[in-house]
Amino acid sequence: MLAAYLERVGVTAPRRPTLHALRRVHRAHVGAMPYENLDIQLGRPISLDPDALFRKLVERGRGGYCYEHNGVLALALEAMGFDVRRVLGGVARETEGDKNWWNHMPLVVRFDGKHGGTEYLADAGIGTGFRDPLPIRNGSYRVGAFNFGMWSLGGDTWRCSIDPRVSNLTFDFRLPARRPEEFADRCRELSTSPESPFVKTLTVQNPREDDMWVLRARTLTVYDPRQPDFKTVRVVEDADAFATLLRGRFNLTLADDEVAALWAKAAAQHEQKLAEDATAEALEGAV
Repeated sequence: MLAAYLERVGVTAPRRPTLHALRRVHRAHVGAMPYENLDIQLGRPISLDPDALFRKLVERGRGGYCYEHNGVLALALEAMGFDVRRVLGGVARETEGDKNWWNHMPLVVRFDGKHGGTEYLADAGIGTGFRDPLPIRNGSYRVGAFNFGMWSLGGDTWRCSIDPRVSNLTFDFRLPARRPEEFADRCRELSTSPESPFVKTLTVQNPREDDMWVLRARTLTVYDPRQPDFKTVRVVEDADAFATLLRGRFNLTLADDEVAALWAKAAAQHEQKLAEDATAEALEGAV
């Protein structure tokens, strides 16, 4: 299984579980497999079973959302001899409170010896996240063209911030190890509840060295510091362009009927968003 994973992400097996090797594998994983919720959009169940994760992300040429990405990455790192543990996470806990615990499953990798017992946050499950793992110590860290923050909230709780030019988003995590099955109930809720953002909006995301690509329904945003406004935004014009984007830029293996069903979802969500925006604008004008 490890050989197939390494082939999927395009790297060779490291000789030793070093920090350099972790960076190389983490970057390759993020580059090869985008963050996406397409199975959720297609009404398919999300499984955290290791074999199911391997089949989907490695054999079927797909991506996934946080539990799936970090589940596969953890299995691969363990097979390479890394000291890795799954930990409790909460995206947007800063703004939405403790109810957001369990909506994320980051990874913590520990190094002893010459690295001084340091720990690193490894996380392939944030669509606008970092390509290289981040040291778990207070500071601001530049990864490619983007900036990320890390600071202690006291005790064993930490907060990580995404580049504010991309998203006003933080996520919190705690250092003790957790078992994969502890996340199953929240994973089921987020992948099936009509109120879940993963159910409401088709999303595919992928950070690169110099830019980040974010597709939500039919709206494609590319965050790029080289652009005057730091980003470009366009609406995907038709089903052919949508298919090319998914299979080309995002490197996803999808059948024609899957792409057609996803396009129908994206188009309907786009129209609903336009209607909601028009209603909101009309209400503001009436005040």
